[in-house]
Amino acid sequence: MKEFLEFIKETPTAFHASFKIKEKLLKEGFIELKENESWKLSLGGKYFIGRNMSSLLAFVLPKDTLKGFHITAAHLDSPTFKLKPNFTLEKGKYIKLNTEVYGGPIYSTWMDRPLGIAGRVFVLENNVLQAKLVNIDKPMLCIPNLPIHYNRNVNKGVELNPQVDMLPLFAESKGKINSLYQMIAEVLHVKEEAIVSSDLYLTCLDRGCLVGANEEFMMAPQIDNLECSYGLIEALLHSQPKDSVNVCALFDNEEIGSSTLQGANSTFLADTLKRISLALHKTEEEHLMNLGNSFLISADNAQGYHPNYPSKYDESNPCFMNEGIVIKNAANGSYTTSALSSALFQAICKKAGVPTQFTTNRSDVRGGSTLGAISLTHVSIPSVDIGLAQLAMHSSYETAGTKDLEYFIQAIKEFYSSSIKTIQEEKITF
Repeated sequence: MKEFLEFIKETPTAFHASFKIKEKLLKEGFIELKENESWKLSLGGKYFIGRNMSSLLAFVLPKDTLKGFHITAAHLDSPTFKLKPNFTLEKGKYIKLNTEVYGGPIYSTWMDRPLGIAGRVFVLENNVLQAKLVNIDKPMLCIPNLPIHYNRNVNKGVELNPQVDMLPLFAESKGKINSLYQMIAEVLHVKEEAIVSSDLYLTCLDRGCLVGANEEFMMAPQIDNLECSYGLIEALLHSQPKDSVNVCALFDNEEIGSSTLQGANSTFLADTLKRISLALHKTEEEHLMNLGNSFLISADNAQGYHPNYPSKYDESNPCFMNEGIVIKNAANGSYTTSALSSALFQAICKKAGVPTQFTTNRSDVRGGSTLGAISLTHVSIPSVDIGLAQLAMHSSYETAGTKDLEYFIQAIKEFYSSSIKTIQEEKITF
């Protein structure tokens, strides 16, 4: 658990998470591939490919035959606030930063706490545009609440306007530093005028801790969905495929619908699977046959039972922290789980000695969705949607159980190490 919290500490954005995972893969002997270069793959080899510096697909080839793909998928992004292009606003004697909402954060949880800035900038030097990661990991921003004296009904609930209430305070107008790019340039040792564009986000500086009488819970930013992403990579690194390609797909932009170049609604996964088959000299028919013998686990955390709000949960399908992996179900298809995929995943977990539980929404409450159903529009294979129970989803600081991550890694290792011989409508052999 301490290793995961250390990972959280170093990954304030999807760019940093992708970079950190890339470092780990290279250390473990994985070979980096490029989309605009020819691929030369060898059975038993370990490879990865990135896109936009914020999405990453890693895969391990079996040593002998290729009979399918064992795929897991999660996402690296989390709800926050992104800086607009012309982000400096001067009001009175203060400088604020102009932001817009990224995903669906709980606005109030970002207020009255020290915030940082992280992301990437593009620097132009000697006619070359170079992307550079930025993480100003110090208290430099805050979003102050309005005093209760000016809003006496604040404790009865208040609607926050993202263009009015959620703009962070940055500096005094006459301060020594009154330009964010000036600060970033000093950190990167470049000229301020060399910075031409950026993807910058507000970050929560308190990066994580264990809580509870028995340290049975953890609190941290971005648990949704760095917990699943971290677990998938750990399982990939500590398992060996039998007769299928083990694939771990970590996407960006799930929180805003996935319809980007690097999102699950792109062709990134489908293109990578096709290129694996082509590099191993498989025909089109053989590739499709292998897809017909493949399985996808879509992993994204689940809304755990909140003891203060029991009426919000389906009375026979709540899920709890530290009680095992959650299998998500939805009759409207927002989750990909079917009786077939649920049965297969439960069998895998039973073999691994990992507990499972189920969740559905109340029938009168609209549920969420995840990247599983989106991915299947490009790669149509049996899939199950799973996650780990957590509280305060989309808060700037979330809560989860300390046992569940180990359960998760154990189950995914079993999946990656298994052989699924046939997947048919009426029978699964493994």
